[in-house]
Amino acid sequence: MKVCIIGGSRFVGPYLVKLLTSHGHRVTVFNRGGQQSVYPEGVRFCEGDRNQGFWGVAGHFDVVIDMCAYTGAETARALDELSFDHFIHMSTAAAYQKTEIFPLTESSPIGVWPLWGDYNRGKVECERVLAESGMPSAIIRPVYILGPRNYADREHFIYSRILSGQEIILPGNGQALVQFVFAEEVAEAIALIVENRIEGAFNIAGDDIITLEGLVVEMAKILGKKPKIQFNPNADGEKFNEAEFPFANENLVLSNERIKKLGASFVTLRGGLKDDFENYYRHVIATPEKF
Repeated sequence: MKVCIIGGSRFVGPYLVKLLTSHGHRVTVFNRGGQQSVYPEGVRFCEGDRNQGFWGVAGHFDVVIDMCAYTGAETARALDELSFDHFIHMSTAAAYQKTEIFPLTESSPIGVWPLWGDYNRGKVECERVLAESGMPSAIIRPVYILGPRNYADREHFIYSRILSGQEIILPGNGQALVQFVFAEEVAEAIALIVENRIEGAFNIAGDDIITLEGLVVEMAKILGKKPKIQFNPNADGEKFNEAEFPFANENLVLSNERIKKLGASFVTLRGGLKDDFENYYRHVIATPEKF
């Protein structure tokens, strides 16, 4: 198939590009070229700014995968200016409407979740523009994503503090239940949707559910350390300070049954964290200038 990826230069993107090309698909990548990315042989790179238009992306595609739309206007422009049969939008679990009913399924309503602010509002706009277009499409809703070269300071933040003996200050009581998924698993799930040309929304989340405190304890075990944990009751829920800890003390639990029916599988949280530490974060923490 001919596949166009909007974005695709960092984190999940390189895994997806490599996976699709290894499966024999002809991949075009469109982005601003700001990241130093080396694409596999045969990948066509088109440099451009989506806000200036997609004039440099010629031809018709079987599938367009939009990895980086954050407003409804951005989605609308891609729909209007690109030629394709199937459109995949990279959304987020943060597009769901705030609730205390879990797990969230793909039929749970999207809408306002104040914790996520403009990010929530923009992604909800994107999904609604796509739905109103009537185009054949799929929506990806991942939970917190972990993995090598994470541009969000998550694993590095926690590991570096544990190793240096610093206190880790958890928001609220640190008992919110959350899920994670690894970047490579997100790429694999997207590839399944591309190759099956299935429409609709898909949650992408690992099987394990853990508290924030439990996450820090598990990561400390990988290091063979005991973490110094404190709690900040004034940073609960929407009041959390991302500079103090990368995850809010707010429950976020999703059902992953729909994507698993397509054949997706997920590693254990402990196993994925350990592999990524051994293969990447151990070296990054030893030479922090690489982060």
